[in-house]
Amino acid sequence: VIRERNPLPAVCGRICPHPCESVCNRGRQDEPVAIDALKRFVSEYEIAQRKAGKFVPPKPKRDLKIKVAVVGAGPAGLTVAHDLALEGYRVTIFEAAPVPGGMMHLGIPEYRLPRHILMSDIDYIKDLGVEIKLNSPLSKDFTVDDLFKQNYKAVFLGIGAYKGLKLRVPGEDEYEGFLDCIEFLKRVNLGDKTKPGNKVIVIGGGNSAIDSARTALRLGCDEVTILYRRSRKEMPANPWEVEAAEHEGVKIHYLAAPVKILGKNGKVTGMICTKMRLGKLDASGRRRPIPIEGSEFEVEADLIIPAISQQPDLSFLPEDHGFEISRWNSFVVDERTMATNREGVYAGGDAVTGPATVIEAIQAGHIAASSIKEYLSR
Repeated sequence: VIRERNPLPAVCGRICPHPCESVCNRGRQDEPVAIDALKRFVSEYEIAQRKAGKFVPPKPKRDLKIKVAVVGAGPAGLTVAHDLALEGYRVTIFEAAPVPGGMMHLGIPEYRLPRHILMSDIDYIKDLGVEIKLNSPLSKDFTVDDLFKQNYKAVFLGIGAYKGLKLRVPGEDEYEGFLDCIEFLKRVNLGDKTKPGNKVIVIGGGNSAIDSARTALRLGCDEVTILYRRSRKEMPANPWEVEAAEHEGVKIHYLAAPVKILGKNGKVTGMICTKMRLGKLDASGRRRPIPIEGSEFEVEADLIIPAISQQPDLSFLPEDHGFEISRWNSFVVDERTMATNREGVYAGGDAVTGPATVIEAIQAGHIAASSIKEYLSR
């Protein structure tokens, strides 16, 4: 029953922030149904049943012999592949990384999402007949147009948002020891377990910042501090993740922001920060942080990890790609269908919204798959 709407229940049972529980009708009576925990319990039971040969994924309804290309094996792309494979389409996923899963594999640490749990959901989708080609990125030499030339009748772009935003402070491009959180987590999740530094500062207040800080501690770093420009109340990270980080020894310095990166002999030595105060609400619905004049202070560090947000990396597109691109460097789509301005090409997940949750990417994948099915049946 869960799989009727969620192709990644084992994943969601581990890492979903379960927004559904905040609007669960049972909460009006006493407390919401523990939807997330129940999903985890049932999915782990299913994994055991599959290993014992007592449960087999359903077979596609038919074989339509129509090829569909999905670019990106993240949650949006996997959902599109899952839905279309069940309808009988022949789906191939082209994944740039050496592993499937997108940010679920490259961004989320293994202590939060064990890889055998992730792979159980992915293997289920592969068992439906979906082919995943790893180390197969789109590029200026292998484009969307080339996919159509290979007889794919529709294309879904679920390339994620892997490009970290700049702090825009002096010194961030000058010294060794300055590493974007996505690149840092990607290295670790692909097997590099070397200790990255002794004194580490992570800049940001989202889940990526928390994941980076807790990962750095696990790699043996002596001191890890998160620097966040607002208060604890405005922090966008899941509250339980923040509590876990503090319990493990991560220090969190609120109401502070970097103004300059310091270095010596080509290596990071620390940074100059300023204290902040909170002003009126801004467009995000949170109080705007305002620098306090004359409050600058210096902190030592040999590794600085900015985690202030990401956007899609569209450098693979040729100059004449023809897509409508937003000012946030994301694909512009019709939100009702996930269709881009190019016929037969759809996009979703972080490539459209910017960094969001797995469940939001799954929702976009469902919409896109339904639209692709309608488009191909005309």
